[in-house]
Amino acid sequence: MGFGLAALPASAVTAPALPAAPPVTVHEGAPHTPAAPVSSAAATDLRGTFRITAGACAGAVTGSRFRMVQPGGTPASGPFVENADSPCADKTYTPLRPGTDGGLVSGSHQPQPSAPFDGTGNGTAARIVRPQRFFGVDFAVATNPTDPQSGTDTPAPVIRRDGSTLSGDLRAYAVAWNRQHFNQGAPKPDGSTPGQTTLPSGTIDASTKAYRLEWASTIVGGPFNNFTGLWHLEGTFDGALGDQAGPVSQPPGSVPAPPAGG
Repeated sequence: MGFGLAALPASAVTAPALPAAPPVTVHEGAPHTPAAPVSSAAATDLRGTFRITAGACAGAVTGSRFRMVQPGGTPASGPFVENADSPCADKTYTPLRPGTDGGLVSGSHQPQPSAPFDGTGNGTAARIVRPQRFFGVDFAVATNPTDPQSGTDTPAPVIRRDGSTLSGDLRAYAVAWNRQHFNQGAPKPDGSTPGQTTLPSGTIDASTKAYRLEWASTIVGGPFNNFTGLWHLEGTFDGALGDQAGPVSQPPGSVPAPPAGG
């Protein structure tokens, strides 16, 4: 099940005051059940850029966007955190704008800069999406070979296609905010799916390459412990579909995924 507007009522609560905590230590909780594989034998790994259509707030919220569920809530019904810095009338939505690479690359990492924060704690990564204001501080998104929250090595993101259905592994996806790191991948770097975490799913049109991709990721540790991020990306895939051979469409500077078995 996706997290489209029809499935998400606008019930919301205002987030509590968030401490300016030191870098996060991963919370050691009960063991999590590893994520089960979701792709069939016919699924094909896609290599290229999932270009992002910017979120917009004119009337209904459209395009790419982020939402956060309060602890104890659900992706379907909330309650959701209100971001006072959102330009939308419904403050539970934060629209996303494409970064310098145009979107999310499947098959390569898009790492954060060597200085992931500026002097005031704003995240600086801007390749996937532009930094977005959230409670007075910009959050930034990157996919890193080593998860900065847990220190766990993570493979490059991969999105798979099986007909018109998308699935994938985004465990490298991470957010930097207020001098802290929060893994927002699915599954988590250790392969688990804690809380409300759900694996990436979506659709793609083979003729137009228009896509929709969604996942949920429950935060483990830090001031947002047990909050869940809902990510909705949509736009157009820039790359080959199916088993076609050829050069991978990647922005300059991307870190290629290692070959199978390497």
